[in-house]
Amino acid sequence: MLSTLLLACAATVTAYNATGPYGLHITGKEDSSIDGYAGACHAGAAIEGLCFISGELNDTTTYQQFNFNYSSYDSTTGEVYPYGWLEWELPLSTGTDGEITSVPSALQIDLNLGSNVNVALFYPGYDSYTSLQKSENGTLYIPGGVDDTQNTDTYPNPVVYQGNLTNWYLCYQFTGGYYYQSIAWVNSLPPQNPTCAPVDLTLETLGY
Repeated sequence: MLSTLLLACAATVTAYNATGPYGLHITGKEDSSIDGYAGACHAGAAIEGLCFISGELNDTTTYQQFNFNYSSYDSTTGEVYPYGWLEWELPLSTGTDGEITSVPSALQIDLNLGSNVNVALFYPGYDSYTSLQKSENGTLYIPGGVDDTQNTDTYPNPVVYQGNLTNWYLCYQFTGGYYYQSIAWVNSLPPQNPTCAPVDLTLETLGY
């Protein structure tokens, strides 16, 4: 598998291809009452979380509009790979005339060394981001690495991989400097935060 990954990297080039805008649908995996959409919520200076807004999507508000930015494509065929990042456009005033511009902000999952619950935050720019994949139906997931639950003192043969992970949870948590119900990624189950509920995140194309 490693050699396959190396070959894939050799045949790709960096690309910043934002697609969208999308609404980000949040639905409960176990609790059907969780049915709403994500909205960018203030978490600090130019930092936003992914907060839960119950009910229908208001697609006229920019804080509920997101892009998926593909990060690479095959230089030979032009095929875009499914890897990329979730992006939100941070509105900024350019000066005293009140003109508004925007800065792309990439989603990162912030590692919490004291918990298995890791809040998702947007930071300005895209030098750093959490690599996601988007399925054909728009569901966001992260490819899992090696499954180490059966490791012994000998080299595993075959090496077992975790597959695609959708460990998204909706939790009441500190989101930057504020306390919200927002999206997190849980490394290992169950989450130690008792308010967390498992959810799916699905990008839905806005109709305009």
